[in-house]
Formats: sequence, structure tokens, C-alpha cells
Amino acid sequence: MNGARSDLDRLLDRPVAHIRWGLERIARMLEALGNPHLSYETLHVGGTNGKGSVCAVAAGLAAEQRLVGLYTSPHLFRFAERIRINGAEAPADLLERCAGLVEPLASEAGATYFEAATALAFLAFAEAGVELAVAEVGLGGRLDATNILEPKGCAIVTIGLDHCEYLGQSLSEVAFEKAGILKRGVPAAIGELPAEALPVLEERARETGVPLVRLGREACYANVRVDRTGTAFRYCSSTWPEGTDFKVPLPGRHQAHNAAIALLLLEVTREMPDPRRVHGLLESVRWPGRVEAIRASGAEWILDAAHNPAGAASLAMTLRDLESRRPRVLVTAMLRRKAWPAILDLLCEETDAVVLTTAPSHPEGAAWDPDEARAYLEQRRSGRERGIAAPVVCKDLAAALERARELAGEGTVVVAGSCYLVGDARLALGVFEAAPHSGE
Repeated sequence: MNGARSDLDRLLDRPVAHIRWGLERIARMLEALGNPHLSYETLHVGGTNGKGSVCAVAAGLAAEQRLVGLYTSPHLFRFAERIRINGAEAPADLLERCAGLVEPLASEAGATYFEAATALAFLAFAEAGVELAVAEVGLGGRLDATNILEPKGCAIVTIGLDHCEYLGQSLSEVAFEKAGILKRGVPAAIGELPAEALPVLEERARETGVPLVRLGREACYANVRVDRTGTAFRYCSSTWPEGTDFKVPLPGRHQAHNAAIALLLLEVTREMPDPRRVHGLLESVRWPGRVEAIRASGAEWILDAAHNPAGAASLAMTLRDLESRRPRVLVTAMLRRKAWPAILDLLCEETDAVVLTTAPSHPEGAAWDPDEARAYLEQRRSGRERGIAAPVVCKDLAAALERARELAGEGTVVVAGSCYLVGDARLALGVFEAAPHSGE
């Protein structure tokens, strides 16, 4: 072997955490490529949490009748997870061929990792003959590279505080950035949003002539029931005016909300498959690392990429709904810039012990300090009448997982805190085989 790097390796050899907002670089690259993103129809999905699940559901249903591309981020372990065609990871030869075209343009434009990945995905979809692409916003919306799209429909799933250094310190400021994906005259499905955020989206919709369809107004869901196999709910809309019962194989009350948004988006864009087929299609949706229940190494595990307080709150509620066996032991590692004290507070309410660790794939210099987190939890324990067990620090992930399994005994190990952690844990537990990791 001569050790030569592939075009894909060179394209992705950019700092993952480097963020440079603006559409100039992505526009320049795509124009040089012949604007491949305009050769197929698109759906564009934004929000703080849940947008990946909405994309997965929408793409899975739409693929019943069309060749559908799915672009999401970040990946859990393999870069190709981000770029899917009718549910399968894009072929390696397709990605390599397209990377050879994108890489010189990305280098010339000074593109970021995400911009380079976005141009690659949009070109790969065109080369594969995709008829419809479902694209997840990377960060924010207004200045995100995916906002180069001219979609036939948009969705904004949730709005909460995350990435505050970029999006603002208030829900209205975050909503302004998210609302930037709304395009003149293009219908948009929106979820159940905070009172502070909703007026911002409504004002943007008035300015751009966007017909808003709202969950809770044009459609609704109810009778949510959660178990280890997924989430059942009743959905009512113009397609099912009397209501119908669905089940999506993703546990959590929030997944009923996400699936309902995906259904509403497909309805308003006329991408809904035969209604008689929707039940079976929903039950085949897969979205790993989101309250993913597995059995490995003689223990019960729940893996979830909860990486902000809203995600942690959803996971905590799901643990209650599932009545997962106790003791519950939390294994967690987070990025330093995240609101990790608030996340720990939420997750420790539903767990009996915590093992603090690091994820091998965390970008250099970006990971938290587990010892700092232990000091925080020790202080928290001292002020509570009902304390949790003393926190344990195992900076090696394999050792942390083994220690948690020992502490859990016949109970449950919960792995949560970042996509990096979940991807690394899935590898360590043998859920998928090793492959080069390209970061979040």
C-alpha cells in the first residue's frame, strides 16, 4: 500500500467544529458543479431537536413511490450515514467519484467541513438520479449551507436553546434563525412551539407569503403510548379526518410529535404515499441512536444522543414511560461547550448512578473535563436529601461501559450525552463494525 489518500479523505480533511456561516461558498461550489441541487425536488427540515427523526420518517415514507435521497448530520460513526438513497448509505464509489469533483472547488472556496459535505451530498443525489431529497439543517437555518435549497416544502420541528453562542440567548432569537429557511410561497409544517417563538415564525410567514400548517391546528395527534418497541399514537388530518392509529418504532412521546410533523409535511407537499400503505411504512423506519434499546454484554442498554437540555428532558420522560429496570446507570460524555450541568441534572433524576467518561471521537480540545463534572455532581449530592450514588470517573470509554454494566447488574445502562459517545459506544458494544470515523 502506498498510503495515498482518497479524494473523499482529502475533501473531509477539514476541522469538523469550524463554523463559517453564509451561503457564498456553497453557492460558488454548486454553481461550478452545474447546480445539481436544482435537478430534483427537495424538502427542508429545521429545528432544535427532532429534525433528524422527521427527515428519516419523511424520507422513508416518500421512498415508497420515488427515489429519495436523505441528507442528515451528524453521523454516529461512518460519514456515509449522512448521505442515503432509499434508506441505504450512498455507495462508496459514488461518494469517491463526486468527492473528486467537489474537493478542488471546496479548497478554492475555503469551504468548511459541513459545506464540503453538503456540496458532496447534493451532487451525489443528482448523480444517482434522485427524484426527491430530504435535507436536515445543520445549524440554525438562515445562514446554514443547506439553505441554498429551493424546496417544495419546509418543516420546523421544535425550537429550544442550544448553540446559543451562534443562535442567540432567547427563544425569539433562535426562532429568527430557524425561520430563515422559510421561502416565499413554499408551504411549511411547524410543530408545537414555545409561545415566545411562534410569533417570530408567523411574522416571517406573513412577510414571505408562506402558508403555515401547524400541528395542533391543521393536524393533531393524541393517545400516545410508549414501549420498548416504539411509540403508538392516533393522528388526525385532512387525509385521515376521522383519525387513524399509527406506530413508529422509535420510543418516546417526542417521536409521536416528530412522526406527526413528517406526515403533515408530506401531506402539504403531496408526497404522501397511498394512505393504506403508511402504517406498514412507518413501522419500518429506522433511526439508530435515538432511545435505541439493545442487549449486549449480558446487560440491557439504552443509547440516546441527548446533547442538550431539551433532548435530556425527552430521554428522562422516556425512561419513565418505559419503566426500564433499575438500577439505572448513566454513562455520559459531552462537549465542553454544551450546557452539561443542566443535562446532568435532568438525567440524574432518572438514574441511580453515573459514570463520567470521554468519547474517543470527540474533536481534540472540544471534550468536557469529567473531573469537573464529578465535582459538580458531588456538590449537587451534598445539597440533596436524596442523593445519587457517588459519581465515578472512567476516562477510557471501554472501562466506563464495563464499570456501568457491573453497577447496573440486572438493571439498565443508559448511554447519553452526544452523537460521538453513542457512535463510539455502539462500536464498543459490537452494534456495527469498525470504519473510519470522520467526526460530528
